[in-house]
Amino acid sequence: MTPAEFVKAVTLAYENDIGIFKNKVNAEDLIPHNASGKEKSLYLFYVIQLDYATRSQRLYDGAKRLFESERNFFKPTYILSLPQKKLEKYLTEYFRPRYINEAVRRFRKNSQLLNDDYNSDPQNIFLKSKSASEVLKRVGEFRGFGPKIGNFFVRTMINTFDYKFSDVEEILPPVDVWDVRIACLMGFVESDKMSSVNIRTVKEVWSKACRDAKVSWLTFDKALWLLGSEGRPKNGEEVLELIHRNKNEMTLMSSHLS
Repeated sequence: MTPAEFVKAVTLAYENDIGIFKNKVNAEDLIPHNASGKEKSLYLFYVIQLDYATRSQRLYDGAKRLFESERNFFKPTYILSLPQKKLEKYLTEYFRPRYINEAVRRFRKNSQLLNDDYNSDPQNIFLKSKSASEVLKRVGEFRGFGPKIGNFFVRTMINTFDYKFSDVEEILPPVDVWDVRIACLMGFVESDKMSSVNIRTVKEVWSKACRDAKVSWLTFDKALWLLGSEGRPKNGEEVLELIHRNKNEMTLMSSHLS
């Protein structure tokens, strides 16, 4: 199986709710349903910047509880008005970041930049940009929004608000430990080490595979994350079992791929 064939198979399984993809828990699926457009963008902005070195499900569960009880928290002006100790208390109780001091710094600095340059609305980052590469450059100005978190945020916003940029498929997908591990388990790369060189190689492998398969990385990246974080495969055979759960599902997939 080539990387492009793998991308097609995984994406097809994802779109047809096959196997591990029957329960979708990507960031885009966890946005509060009763939120307005601006509230959705702010929710993603604040939660995603803490989506590292933590359990994602716990993070999103806590954020949802906070939104339901005090949705005004997700406003830059409100965060900037909070005393240090009170902001720490919110973050510790609901988001439970591993590094509380860094979380506070991110919320402070990013709220100020969002307030000053984008009228307190993350949607304006996208509306002011003429290309996906410009979006990524603007996003990268926020603290902690590097190649992983920044590209992840771009993905969630484009998927949620359906922004159109002609160069979006040129953006490299974000890569986490499971993206690298699955690439290794499937024999597409030789190592599962999280080195900068290997991460870059994996990004390029998945990016090229998506282009060759004519599948948007915006969709495949969601599927790949679920495959790893929810399925937790130990070898290539287990990876395929997660997307080919039974004979009926395998037949459906085969008919679409033929």
